[in-house]
Amino acid sequence: MHPVLVELFARPVGWLLIAGTVIMLGIGIGVPLFIRSRERADAAEAKRRGKAPPGP
Repeated sequence: MHPVLVELFARPVGWLLIAGTVIMLGIGIGVPLFIRSRERADAAEAKRRGKAPPGP
């Protein structure tokens, strides 16, 4: 097996690298999606109450 693959899959450091990368990507994608969903919910709530939504 290729030495890089051995480092990634056969040693604990490789698994930590893979998990850390997935977590960082998840945060990078999840936070903007969460913020957008909250903005949509706030806009819908403001529209329901008859107020103009905040924004530019």
